[in-house]
Amino acid sequence: MLLYADGLDEGSAIDIYIKRNGSTYKITSFVVKIEDDKLYINPIASKKGLFQFRFTDVVDMVFKKGAQTWRWNNVKPLLFKDKQGIIFHTFTPTQKAVLTNRRNTYRLTVSIRTKIVYQYKADLEAEDDEPEEVEAEEHVLEGIEAEKAEAEKKGVIFGGAPEQDEKEQDKKAPEYSTFAFVNDLSEGGASLSADVELGMGDVIGLKFDYKNTEVTAKGTIVRIIDENSKRGRFQYGIRYYETSKNYVQFLFDEQRKYINDMKR
Repeated sequence: MLLYADGLDEGSAIDIYIKRNGSTYKITSFVVKIEDDKLYINPIASKKGLFQFRFTDVVDMVFKKGAQTWRWNNVKPLLFKDKQGIIFHTFTPTQKAVLTNRRNTYRLTVSIRTKIVYQYKADLEAEDDEPEEVEAEEHVLEGIEAEKAEAEKKGVIFGGAPEQDEKEQDKKAPEYSTFAFVNDLSEGGASLSADVELGMGDVIGLKFDYKNTEVTAKGTIVRIIDENSKRGRFQYGIRYYETSKNYVQFLFDEQRKYINDMKR
């Protein structure tokens, strides 16, 4: 059960961290309902309307009980409307929670030169041109296609990676590539060095060969250091918002190789 945390129940206070364009927003709310690894809270809103998540947002949940702090990295947000017309924000974990007061988030030191792809946040913002001040009911009623009818019956309004029609596909943000050195890897992110100058919130995609297939990961830049070394002019820390299903197994195998090499 990915949503497990000792003491988490209806009525518990929960912190939602949203990283967007180099900034982090913290929202504290209370759990309304927990169901099938999905957590419900009252909708995040202001006078301007309901908060709308972007597919490039990196969203984490934190629950504290006593000295214990449970953290879920890279949860998937949705806006949900039930049969009674009540709207909630929901959050579904993509991995088990970690106790942040314990050393169980292992970061693997590597030295891998590989090709990366990157996108500028300005281009991504231009692609994601939906207005943020949209009322919930308008969002439900506008643009519902026939093939989405089944999803609508289940209560899903929007969330996750955006769907695009044929006209919108031409508006995809341009993607560039260069070579970089990957310095370390973890379940939630990576550190790499490159000569290309990027900014906070820009997106980097990684790809590794693994057992006759590929491992992929994509994340936003959350840290920049002027490194100016042989590896590159800049060092970037990225936080994943998307990884392939085999990424965790790939990381586990690489960790095991590293430990075995250290024993020799």
